[in-house]
Amino acid sequence: MTNMKKSSIMIVDDEPDILVVLGEFLAKEGFKVLTAKDGKQAVEKLKDQKIDLVLLDMAMPNMNGIETLKELRKVKPNLAVIMITAYRDAEKVVEAFRLGAYDCIFKPFDLKYLRQAVMAKLLE
Repeated sequence: MTNMKKSSIMIVDDEPDILVVLGEFLAKEGFKVLTAKDGKQAVEKLKDQKIDLVLLDMAMPNMNGIETLKELRKVKPNLAVIMITAYRDAEKVVEAFRLGAYDCIFKPFDLKYLRQAVMAKLLE
């Protein structure tokens, strides 16, 4: 489990509250946490940071989660990505899975489920 502690997770969401809540939760779990307020910033950070997993919001202005996921995949094709969304839009969720997302977690978050999903993906 020691190498788990060094795992870094980037949270991408345009809502500052989400970045804070998830950031604090994951930091307490022992992860290195990076945040991005939009897709463009997420892609830039992925280029020069070691990131093991991304929590990616589906609904963001300018570049939505699906577009961001496509761009992140160009930079790091095997990146572990978990989508987060407040909207239960089955079509978008299916598209995210088709693009290689590992899971989709709905807001408001079930932090216990989130922890399990993150751990399961990082322990693969």
